[in-house]
Amino acid sequence: MKTTTDCIPCFISHSLNVAKMTSANPEHHREILMKTLSLAADLDFNDAPPSMAKKIHSLIRQITGVEDSYVRIKDESTAFALEMLPFLRHEVAKSERPFETAIRLVIAGNIIDFGIDHEFHLDSVHQIIADSLKQQIDLNSIELLRRRISSAKKILYIGDNCGEIVFDRLLIEPIKEKITLAVRGRPIMNDVTRREAAMSGLDKIVKIIDTGDAVPGVILENCSKAFRQHFQKADLIISKGQGNFETMLETDRPIFFLFKAKCPVIAKLLNAELGSLHVIGKNIRK
Repeated sequence: MKTTTDCIPCFISHSLNVAKMTSANPEHHREILMKTLSLAADLDFNDAPPSMAKKIHSLIRQITGVEDSYVRIKDESTAFALEMLPFLRHEVAKSERPFETAIRLVIAGNIIDFGIDHEFHLDSVHQIIADSLKQQIDLNSIELLRRRISSAKKILYIGDNCGEIVFDRLLIEPIKEKITLAVRGRPIMNDVTRREAAMSGLDKIVKIIDTGDAVPGVILENCSKAFRQHFQKADLIISKGQGNFETMLETDRPIFFLFKAKCPVIAKLLNAELGSLHVIGKNIRK
C-alpha cells in the first residue's frame, strides 16, 4: 500500500503525541515536530505508511534517548488482556461456531492500539468484544481460512500489538504445532516484541522469531535472513493488524490478513466502514 496525502496529518499528530508521552522537555517536542515536518516534505509516496513511522520513532529515540516510549502502555495492555483470557476462552467454548467466534475475538483484540489512537481506553474493550460478535464479517473467508489452516503444515503467524497478542492465543493454541510466531525486532509503538510475547505466555507455546526490523509492519527487504526464510517456506501466513496489511498487501505468498479498519484511508481503500472486521485472503487456493 502506498502512502497518501491523507496520511500526513496523522504522521504529524502521531509524532507530537509520542514526543509529549516520551519527554516533558518542550525543546524535544519542538525539535521532533520540526524534523518530522522535514521528513514529511521529503516523503516517498510509493512507501507504505509504516515506513514513515519507523523514521519518526528513530528520530524520537535519537532526540530523547528513550528506547521504548510505550513500555508502560504495553505492560498494562498485556496484563489487562491476560486477565480477560479466561472470559475469551469461555466465549469460544460456549459458541455454536467456535472457530468463527475465535476469529471475531482475535480481530477484536486488534483494537488495542495506542499507536493509532492515543485516546484509546482499555475499559472500552468489553463493549468492542460484544460488538465484534455481532458485526458483519465475511463468513466465506473465515471458512476458507479454516480449511487452509487444516491443510497447512507450516504457518507463519505475524503478530501486531501488545494485548492483542494475548487474544491471538485463541487461534494459535489449537494449532500450536504448526505455528511459528513472528514479532517486531525492536520496540516500535505498542507493537509486540519478544519481550511482550514472553509476558503473554507465548514463548511456552510456540517458536518465536522476530523480523529483525523496527517497523510497525513487515518490509521484507529490511527483515533478517532468518525471517525471510520462514516467510518463504511457510505454507500459510496469517497476518494480524493494519500495519502488516499496509506493508504486505503486494506479497505473492499465500496470506490471510485479519484486522479492523481503524483509519479512514484503509476504510476507503476497502470500500468499508471505519471499524469493520476483515478476513482477507490473498494468493489462496479456493
